[in-house]
Amino acid sequence: MFKQKKTYVILILLIALVGGGYYFKSKKPVIVYTAQKVEQGNLVRTVAVTGEIIAPVEADLSFKLSGQVESLLVNLGDRVEVGQKIATIDKGTLLAQLAQALQEVNAQKQALVNMERRADVYNHFQKEAQMAEIAKAEEAVRAVQTNITETTLYSPIAGMVIKKNVEVGETTVANAVTSNTAVVTIASDGDLETEVNVPESDIVNVKIGQKAKVSLDALSSDEKLDAAVFEIEPASTVIQDVVYYKVKLKFVAPDARLKIGMSSNVNINTAEKDGVVMVPMRAVKNENGQDYVEILNADGKTTKRENIQTGLKGDDGLIEITAGLSGGENVVVLAS
Repeated sequence: MFKQKKTYVILILLIALVGGGYYFKSKKPVIVYTAQKVEQGNLVRTVAVTGEIIAPVEADLSFKLSGQVESLLVNLGDRVEVGQKIATIDKGTLLAQLAQALQEVNAQKQALVNMERRADVYNHFQKEAQMAEIAKAEEAVRAVQTNITETTLYSPIAGMVIKKNVEVGETTVANAVTSNTAVVTIASDGDLETEVNVPESDIVNVKIGQKAKVSLDALSSDEKLDAAVFEIEPASTVIQDVVYYKVKLKFVAPDARLKIGMSSNVNINTAEKDGVVMVPMRAVKNENGQDYVEILNADGKTTKRENIQTGLKGDDGLIEITAGLSGGENVVVLAS
């Protein structure tokens, strides 16, 4: 009798365990959905880059000859005109070379005179050869005169002196390209611009005429200046192993507060659409090449799949929906 009761107890416990296990196994986990309402509005794609304020033209003025600076006639901030004398270097032996070259011309001319006096001795071909010697000597004079002229530096543009790299008494070496050998740098007159470096991943979206908003570290953070792209350099610039392209923008309105060298933060508007249906990009999924979103049903517990087509990828993680949604739907952005 005792053994029979014990057997019943064990059977009851087994049934309870099996039943409980089935209960827990069949109970589905609760999924919590985070959804966002599909909106219509303005979608913008921008390229954010940094740069600096520059003049339309900057000229580094340097001598073509080596020499010691004798005079420097301008200071930082001075305004200069086209053709204004900027600096001079010593002429060294050039004046002696000129005197010698002139003497050589006179000697060659006198030799021709002597030939002509003795026409019976010198023929036509000899006289032509002597005339060639005169021309050669005169060319040597012109070369020395050119070098003397190049001991004086003149400004090719009108503008302002923004850099002065030498002082009177220093020795300068010819190099019109390397900026650290320039005597002075002159920024041309005209409205200031901003120049930025755009990475190669974004340059394909930047076009001439695109509008931009520019903020400056020197101005309040909420003040934005209007500008437009007007020049894109076709050749790349490599900075720390990263490929960039220089882009220049003109300001829509001149601003007297702008100074050369100021840092600029530029947002170039590369695409814009108004009145479009848009959702967060994280809501868009893809399966076998088909984009879709999950729509949260009214019960807040279940969803349905909706195939979509996408368009412009904008800022703030938003993307245009060109087909599949009309606006107002609740799309799932997170399920946990």
